[in-house]
Amino acid sequence: MFCEVLNWYNNLKYIFKPEQKTHYYLTLCCIVKDENEYLEEWINYHRKIGVQHFYIYDNQSKKPVRQTLQKSGLIKYVTVTRIFGKVKQLQAYNHCLKRFGNDSQWIGFIDIDEFIVPKRTDGNLIRFLNDYEKFGGLGINWLVFGSSGHLKRTNRPVMESYLLRAKNDFHVHRHIKCIVQPKYVKQAAGPHAFYFKDEYYCVNENYKIIHNSFSDVSISKIHINHYYCKSLEEYHDKLARGLADTGRRKRSLQEFYNHDREANAEQDETILKIFSPNKVLKSI
Repeated sequence: MFCEVLNWYNNLKYIFKPEQKTHYYLTLCCIVKDENEYLEEWINYHRKIGVQHFYIYDNQSKKPVRQTLQKSGLIKYVTVTRIFGKVKQLQAYNHCLKRFGNDSQWIGFIDIDEFIVPKRTDGNLIRFLNDYEKFGGLGINWLVFGSSGHLKRTNRPVMESYLLRAKNDFHVHRHIKCIVQPKYVKQAAGPHAFYFKDEYYCVNENYKIIHNSFSDVSISKIHINHYYCKSLEEYHDKLARGLADTGRRKRSLQEFYNHDREANAEQDETILKIFSPNKVLKSI
């Protein structure tokens, strides 16, 4: 109850916010807890592929997210909202849609360990989304990356540290994450799916309708690098944070081994080619 009061009080500033016209084409929303060390890389990568602003929900991080972003100079690209309590991912997503939906044509809802990789447009996500504007949303399949044998933090960028992933047919890759057009969305159904207004729906990269949180794996044009495992040390941190999307179960160490056993099958450096400092993305 106390956490709900804090959430209500913290969001008072949005109640009388005047309606705004869309001024971003593409933004991202995520919820984080004690993941500050990954923020800079995640934001800078997605800025390079076209994301213009970020809505980050800070779920009681020990070191406030705002403080980290101010120190790095990235706060100008981010709206930070504090959110209190457990299992708050769905609440954060629906708050983002309600309060900030009018400000963006597209909002992607992903986690801090997920990196969108648009291949067909040579890394330009805005240009990629231009072809999907008549749909409610775009569903993008995961590619799950393993530990690459690291037991401890590498103290190097995630994208450079974890280059091994599962084969394309790994069953977990059927999961999707969505980039949606808020004007066509009723509300979030969960971390992987949304309820859309009549006559609108989510499609995959080949324009096939997606009815729920899963879709046949299709990754020739776009995918999401999901750095689920990272090092064993970092997975222990993930266990301590708990799950943001459900209170019905707890994450277990066995899940690390179940994923990691399959997720070091082949090398994939696609994301590094996009993020290369010498690479200049083509304009829209």
